[in-house]
Amino acid sequence: MRWTAIAVLAGCVAPLAVPPTAQAAPRAPANCSPEQGAYGKAQLQQEPAPWWLETLNVKAAHDKATGRGIVVAVVDSGVSAANPQLAGQVLPTVDVSRSGQADCVGHGTEVAALIAAKRGVTPFYGVAPDAKILPIKFAAQSSGVDSGLAAKGIEAAIAKHADVINISTQSISDDPRLRAAVKQALARNIPVVAAAGNLDREKGDVPELMYPGGYPGVITVGAVDRTGSITTFSNPKTPVTVIAPGKDIITASADGRYIAKDGTSFAAPIVAGVVALIRQAYPDLTPAQIKDRLERTADGGKGAGSGAGMVNPGEAVTAVLSSGGPSGAPAAGALAPVEMVPAKHVDPRQRNIAFAVAGGGIGLAAVVAAVGAVLPLGRRRGWRPGRVVVAEEPRTARYR
Repeated sequence: MRWTAIAVLAGCVAPLAVPPTAQAAPRAPANCSPEQGAYGKAQLQQEPAPWWLETLNVKAAHDKATGRGIVVAVVDSGVSAANPQLAGQVLPTVDVSRSGQADCVGHGTEVAALIAAKRGVTPFYGVAPDAKILPIKFAAQSSGVDSGLAAKGIEAAIAKHADVINISTQSISDDPRLRAAVKQALARNIPVVAAAGNLDREKGDVPELMYPGGYPGVITVGAVDRTGSITTFSNPKTPVTVIAPGKDIITASADGRYIAKDGTSFAAPIVAGVVALIRQAYPDLTPAQIKDRLERTADGGKGAGSGAGMVNPGEAVTAVLSSGGPSGAPAAGALAPVEMVPAKHVDPRQRNIAFAVAGGGIGLAAVVAAVGAVLPLGRRRGWRPGRVVVAEEPRTARYR
């Protein structure tokens, strides 16, 4: 599932650019039909824990923090609490799209569950199962959404005093409104976690800088598969902070069932969940210090697009770091009390649960985007709005 946003290219040459024309907020589609889950609770209960939970050893991190008291804003398509693992986890929706609170895409629900789905229902659960989700809905449909609404979503998260912001969107356009919103969030001591972006090999996508992941200070996340290899769809051009599992990722769907997804859109909330754990354990850290802690506790980089390496939840909340970097974290003993281009969907009749999330991508060797790509793109479009991809879905995925 890919959904797109419109990014106005004004601001690439600020003195010459015409201010973006105000656009009407999108209305909720007459037929609100979010992506449907393929698997029921009973089916998941018969399966082992998802591979990524075991690979990251998330359970060990919960000895120190579970996200209790932390609010994570999911700036996305809304969040449905129909799944029993999201019941009681979701705060009232802030709808900047003015289209109603329902998640008519499904993407926001899928992202939110990876952060805060409750334990004890199925082998699946979120990274920060005691955190709360603040849904900020800016996308009512899967395409044609103004990126200025994403900026308004971030501003709404700031106004609601979110502790962490997750925004699993991507745009080749450096929208000054989005840049300003991210800068404001960081200035207000709110870490921003974003997807590095997805590439589709079949459609000829070429790696290029994407936003908001490309903005300074953002915790940007690339995706790996179960072997630890960078996925072909993970965009290496956007500066990556850390990598996280982003293929064959089981999560909750908006209809109360479960679905499997691939993409950096789903690697990002895994890291956002880790950031929630850090915020609970080290409440005085700044966004820059949290970013530094993630980098210094990550498990070794793997080349282009891997940043500091695989996020390590346990080390992120327990490591005693030197004062060499900006983290300034207190010693472990000072811890607070534990307190969107459619994919090719897999036939759900297959024995191995298949998931599709962020479009199958371009190989890492194809990093050929020109340094000044955004400006020429804008000129070729005559400064017309440019497309922004929020989530793509690759071809196949498996539960185990």
